[in-house]
Amino acid sequence: MKKFCILALAGLGGLSSCKKEPASVKVTTQAINEAVYASGEIMPADYEVMKAVTSEHILKILVAQGDQVQKGQVLAVLGQPSQNTQLDILGKQLRLARQNASDSSARARELRQKAVLARKQYEQDSAEAQNYRELAAEKAVPAQEAEHRAIKARASLTEYNNLQYQYQALLDDQKENVLSVSSQLAQLRELRETHMLTSNIDGKVFSIYHTKGGTVTAGEPIMLTGSTGQFKLELLVDERDIAQVKLGQKVFFETDAFAGKQFTATVSKIVPVIQKENRSFKVEASVAGTAGFFPQSSVEANILIRQGNALAIPSTFLLPGDSVWVAGAGGKVVKQKLNAGVRSGQWTEIKGGLKAGDLVYEKAP
Repeated sequence: MKKFCILALAGLGGLSSCKKEPASVKVTTQAINEAVYASGEIMPADYEVMKAVTSEHILKILVAQGDQVQKGQVLAVLGQPSQNTQLDILGKQLRLARQNASDSSARARELRQKAVLARKQYEQDSAEAQNYRELAAEKAVPAQEAEHRAIKARASLTEYNNLQYQYQALLDDQKENVLSVSSQLAQLRELRETHMLTSNIDGKVFSIYHTKGGTVTAGEPIMLTGSTGQFKLELLVDERDIAQVKLGQKVFFETDAFAGKQFTATVSKIVPVIQKENRSFKVEASVAGTAGFFPQSSVEANILIRQGNALAIPSTFLLPGDSVWVAGAGGKVVKQKLNAGVRSGQWTEIKGGLKAGDLVYEKAP
């Protein structure tokens, strides 16, 4: 657990020393800020890391690093190269099936023409059969001849009906084939769509980790996209400190990309689930301003958890066991036990054992 304090000690009374006496300082009440240390990285305020769901080939990458993207835009296509061939084949099969399912197909035209001729033949045979029935009734022709004409007419009707059935069956079969091929094509397209990396935000492509033709494994990042202008910190806070972190607290941070500069942020989210691998909690902080930060840059931060007044002495004055040399009654210097609070490299907060105005020494006189 690391804690830092920021002490305003301009009025601390000043150090004093001479050739014979050790350095001394008079304790006064000072403003003190206490902070919790955290580390992490800086990211766009809204971002997504696109990953492969299963192991796949990268068929297409449709953007370049730095490109602006819009929500719903396809950025990359994953899958097997053979899927393109299958799509082409099924597309051609569907077009052919639709042609065959129409009245203009060669087979349909053939059956329709045969049916027209068969109908004409039936109408002719039917008329002859009727004529012969009438003649047979008048004994003008033998009854056997009339029956022969009737059989011929029935045969013509059967042929016509059969051709009509074949014609309709052909159309039904071809329509069923259209549905079958359409279903196969839809399934393949749906599969392809699940392998299309589509942007869920308006923003920018910050990183592309793979190239066209490569292979990615399940869960492997392919590219990073995010919003521009606004950033956030993703920090890890030790489990022993997390109870002191609250929403709205100010955060001071530095990043190696801007060495020597300090930036500010505000705690915006605390994820209440411990990360077992490092025994830490994730904390997010909205970054103030719109500086051109570099996503995934590492940061070190101090989360300001307390502001107030406290007594403090230079850390070099503190002796082992949390004691200090102090001027007692009659000016005699004695070792005084104290209750030390927050410590930094230069100063130590005093919670008990000293009071304002006490004179403490760095070493025994």
